[in-house]
Amino acid sequence: MATRPRPARVSPAVFAAAGYFLPRLLFLHTRWAPQVHFGDIAWALDGFPEDDLDLGSARFWAEWRRRWVSRGEHHLAVATGSTTVAGQARAHRAAAACFHWAEFMDFDDAAAKAALRRRVRDAFERSLECGDLDITQREVAAGGPGSAVVRYWLLRPPAAASTPGPLPCVVVCNGLDSVTEVEPLSLAEAFLERGIAAVLFEGPGQGLQVGQTPLPADPERVVARLVTELHGEPGVDAGRLAFLGVSFGGHIALRVAQRLGGAFRCVVNLSGGPRMAPYAGLPRRLKDDFSFVLSGGRTDLSPAAVQELFDRLEVDGRDPATTDVLSVHGALDDIFPLVDLQRLHAAWGDRAQLLVHEREAHVCLNQLDSCLLTAADWVSQRLAPPTSAPSTGRIS
Repeated sequence: MATRPRPARVSPAVFAAAGYFLPRLLFLHTRWAPQVHFGDIAWALDGFPEDDLDLGSARFWAEWRRRWVSRGEHHLAVATGSTTVAGQARAHRAAAACFHWAEFMDFDDAAAKAALRRRVRDAFERSLECGDLDITQREVAAGGPGSAVVRYWLLRPPAAASTPGPLPCVVVCNGLDSVTEVEPLSLAEAFLERGIAAVLFEGPGQGLQVGQTPLPADPERVVARLVTELHGEPGVDAGRLAFLGVSFGGHIALRVAQRLGGAFRCVVNLSGGPRMAPYAGLPRRLKDDFSFVLSGGRTDLSPAAVQELFDRLEVDGRDPATTDVLSVHGALDDIFPLVDLQRLHAAWGDRAQLLVHEREAHVCLNQLDSCLLTAADWVSQRLAPPTSAPSTGRIS
């Protein structure tokens, strides 16, 4: 007897194993950033083998990668078959997102990861052939050892052409395993909606450079170079800059608040902290994540070596914040412990505000949309033009 067809679905066992990642896969509603829908998840995970659902195993993530690559190639085929530029653009956005979710937690093959990130970029760039996103790519030398090239993208709101004068601007920083075209662009859209330009950038160990070059112990050095560049950008009001980082990018945001606060009206930290949880206690896949990014592609560093990198990056609360800071954090965060962030904010006093979501974990994924709305409104108030006094009020 022939098997009766059924819709694609995520089995209860696979949902129980991978459910933590589902809000990450859906992330935010977007206009330009690559995005999947639940149907993509259902098709990618339909029939996923249930004999190895260990999220710490290379076997699990190899199967995960294979399935999401297949889904991405499905969308590329849809794009090829589309008879309109709009249809091709939408399908390419979906393909870019699928290729990212194929590789985002896979650290076993640096070359494969780099190739998939290249496919993300290629598909995303094809998606821009239809749309009104004003985006310009530039480069700047990172400075320091090796003087790596930092690529950055200046995004201007669609209405910018009719807006007189330069625009305020927010610099958005990648997390540890995010990719510039997906999570940072999704976050930047909230600012573009408010008439604020955005800069996305890839320093060493970020974007296409993840696993290729180590993330430096002083990542704020790259930000300082960007600030210098923005002072020469005629479309940007360099006197009205903000900085936002998510996850490890939030950790970088705290460093920026200390060391470069004078360059920014305000800084937003979404789920970063002054120090990482002890390396020895992290889940195995997170250990690989940190080791891979911080070392430039290695997952065989000794625990002591990675912990030494953690210690070198720690933010010293004795140094004050030199601009206004908003941190948004989940009380259940097991990567950047809340208690450390609370101590830092207490040391920083009235210039720093901390919003805690008691039932959220890292990046507050189940409430990310409302968290971003709050943060974008807070930034918008502080980037108000000189003719209207910027708000310094606290969020209740």
